Amino acid sequence: MSLIAKIYPNEVPQLLRSIETQGYAVLENAVTDEGLSWFRQWIEEVSTGSGQGYHAIFGDVEKIDHTPLATLSENDNFRQLMQSMAEKSLGRPLPEQNILAVLRCVQGESGKKKTNTFHYDASVITALLPVEIPQHGEARGDLVMFPNLRPFRASVLFNVIEKTLMQNRLARYLLTKAIKYRLLKPMTLYLKPGNLYFFYGYRSLHANGACDPAFRRATALFHFGDPHYGSTLTRSIVKLNRLLAR
Repeated sequence: MSLIAKIYPNEVPQLLRSIETQGYAVLENAVTDEGLSWFRQWIEEVSTGSGQGYHAIFGDVEKIDHTPLATLSENDNFRQLMQSMAEKSLGRPLPEQNILAVLRCVQGESGKKKTNTFHYDASVITALLPVEIPQHGEARGDLVMFPNLRPFRASVLFNVIEKTLMQNRLARYLLTKAIKYRLLKPMTLYLKPGNLYFFYGYRSLHANGACDPAFRRATALFHFGDPHYGSTLTRSIVKLNRLLAR
């Protein structure tokens, strides 16, 4: 089955320029219609087993073998692209790492709890593939972010403290209210299924916006390039995130 329509590692300079200047970069129609159909069929199977509520599959590619999520993660061109983007962004080579692939399905009443949960990712580069995006109403679950808000931190401890201050219930409540009353204006990305969107997940405070519980918002996320790779603190946080996602 043909999943990838086009991913060219030599596009790295152009993609990084776009991320630096406008906060994100996009490869349009990077995944084929056939590939999207495969994703949607798999998501329907997973969603049926979850009771049609919010759910996520969070893990390295070897834990999601034989799924479209793993197939895309294991694509040589895609991996080279992600690694090159991360290393050029940091200005140094990175130790051998896996792409961390995640499937998120925001749906039903439980999906409301996953709205506006602003956060920074642990990895340099985040690639987002919209698979199912509501096409009716205003609550489509679009990507909302403050791009390139902070630099890559040299200290893992400073990074953790900063994330703790920004990623708690009170901070998110105040941020959401500030956005509602237009005291702050984040960037909103209107997502199109099949496109691949790239941004600095580590540097950009981001979340999915409100999503109508009657519809499903399904996205595949791919993270690569942990600047603090090997840190015991980082490993503990990743482990905790996996438990929370489950």
